[in-house]
Amino acid sequence: QSRDSDQGRRPVLHAPPPMALRQACVRSSRCLRGCGGLPLAWRAPAAVPRRTFCAGGPQMEVRTPTMEEAKSMPAAMCSLSNESLYVLAEMGHHDACKERLVRNVMAVDGVDWLTASEVVKHIGKRDTELLWLMTMPYKVGIAGGLTAAVGCVPMVFNRTTAEVVNAKFVTSDVPEPQDLETCWEVGAWAWNWMEPPLGVASFVILAMQLVRSQMQNMDF
Repeated sequence: QSRDSDQGRRPVLHAPPPMALRQACVRSSRCLRGCGGLPLAWRAPAAVPRRTFCAGGPQMEVRTPTMEEAKSMPAAMCSLSNESLYVLAEMGHHDACKERLVRNVMAVDGVDWLTASEVVKHIGKRDTELLWLMTMPYKVGIAGGLTAAVGCVPMVFNRTTAEVVNAKFVTSDVPEPQDLETCWEVGAWAWNWMEPPLGVASFVILAMQLVRSQMQNMDF
């Protein structure tokens, strides 16, 4: 009983890592060739079936999809579940929002998917009838920005344009002709009245961008 108890309390020795085994095998003169460079008492266990691991990061087994899973993969927005559509719609995906509207029409009108899709197409056509009016402020802003970006260059560096603007709106003293021979000299003269509007416009745009970013932070 004492001998059995001693064997029961005897600690189990685990084999060291393979690199440590090989280093110890090199230092040992009792190494056997048939063991692959390892002592007989340290013979490695049977080979484990090869597995696929992710490259980079912690090693973990990768499960490849089956043929049934590949065939059941959704190929269109109408094949997704309601939960997936909800997540995509909350992320701003337009096709997901449209599909949610189609399914809402199906539930409210009691029709099939094809009929509900036609109803949604009719709704989209009615919505685009006044699209030109709703987008008019944006188009005006685009046109105004392009006009200001292109027009400010000759107003500053072109002598003829600067003289016309000065005569019509500014009425500033005109320098001597020898002081307006190059575009840089014209720009130095025209910048006296061009700097205030350009500087103020740049600061207004910067302030509006700051306000917009803070509104986005507050989900406005």
